[in-house]
Amino acid sequence: MPSQNNFVIFAETDNETTMKTKGFVLKCFITATALCSVLLTSCRENLDLGLGYTITGTIVGDDENGYYLYSDRYPEVAVSYEKGLDKYERAYCSIRFKEENRFFSDRAGEFCLIDNADIEIITPYDVIRPISKTEADERHITDSCSAAPHFLTGGYASRGYFNFSTAISILDMDDMSHSHIPADLIYDPARQSPDTLRLELCYRPRIPKGKTACRYEYGTTSCDISGLAGLQEWNDSLCIVIEAGDSLIHRIPISRNDFRKPEPLFN
Repeated sequence: MPSQNNFVIFAETDNETTMKTKGFVLKCFITATALCSVLLTSCRENLDLGLGYTITGTIVGDDENGYYLYSDRYPEVAVSYEKGLDKYERAYCSIRFKEENRFFSDRAGEFCLIDNADIEIITPYDVIRPISKTEADERHITDSCSAAPHFLTGGYASRGYFNFSTAISILDMDDMSHSHIPADLIYDPARQSPDTLRLELCYRPRIPKGKTACRYEYGTTSCDISGLAGLQEWNDSLCIVIEAGDSLIHRIPISRNDFRKPEPLFN
């Protein structure tokens, strides 16, 4: 009978069902085992790559002798033999290395040396250098300065640099183009004293006339203060005071040694 034949075609015995169930479970087990094996291998490979973390620092060196990444906050210098890092002076970086390659050496002085590190540039920083009031006046830089929005400093100086953050470009929402915002730090030799380095930020955003769909894009800039080491007979401890055009006084405590930039540790 038709209904009976249909039943026979699609029905299974208990033994057949059991065998198929066992087969399905076995396939699942094999698949899961293979997947775990792949994941364990991947984890093992990642572990073999060693340690890693992110830092802000200064890069010095060259393609021939290697590049040296000096951390701002830690007494460490990572050495990389990758090519092309000379495009960067200051950056927020990711470094990865093997533990056995981190050691102290007479070559590095007070620094812990991390040899053969893998350095990845996450965010490169623009670097500016302070200019004198005389130069600023000659170039008419101070003619159209305004207050920098949400100006903040990193709160410290390290090895010849300090960081500050504010709007660094203007985004045109119509064509999604960026316009760099010029900013200069100006020093007046007549206003300096052994315990205070005074800098004035001249910030010059240029929003095209008639443009209303614009937006500030924020970021970090580094200031190289090494050229001001001989500007004054500085005290062992002093303070950088930055006038950013707002109502706040921005202070960064530093030492006289903080004017010194790092150098490559070539043999």
